[in-house]
Amino acid sequence: MGPLLLVLALILVLAVFGVGMVLQERGRRVDDGVAVYGVDDAVVYVWERLPEDVAGSIDRSDIRRILEWEMLYLQQPSKRDGPAVVGGVDVAQFVQDRAYETGHPYEPEAIFAVLDLQSDYLRAIGAVGGPVDPEA
Repeated sequence: MGPLLLVLALILVLAVFGVGMVLQERGRRVDDGVAVYGVDDAVVYVWERLPEDVAGSIDRSDIRRILEWEMLYLQQPSKRDGPAVVGGVDVAQFVQDRAYETGHPYEPEAIFAVLDLQSDYLRAIGAVGGPVDPEA
């Protein structure tokens, strides 16, 4: 009877420990309203929604490349006049220039489709802010 009680006590201790870990982890997952942009998630989102005519001309690595070039553009204030605008014509031109320079030319329709869908993704995760005040 003694070994059986010992085993039951160990199982009970492990169960209590497991419940404690779950409760501790739940306390850490607080939704603080901060949107987190994930390149991998954005690529999947765009890939799954590409129009058929564009989907046949690019693949997931092309989508990633276009999104990374857009982020590069947005991170370089010297490359633009005014505030950073996701998916604008200036971004598309920057992406197209990088594409030609690196030997990955894309049709403008493909670039705009990816950028438009990325804007949708940003809205879906709550990362889009209000209009920019040009006076600020």
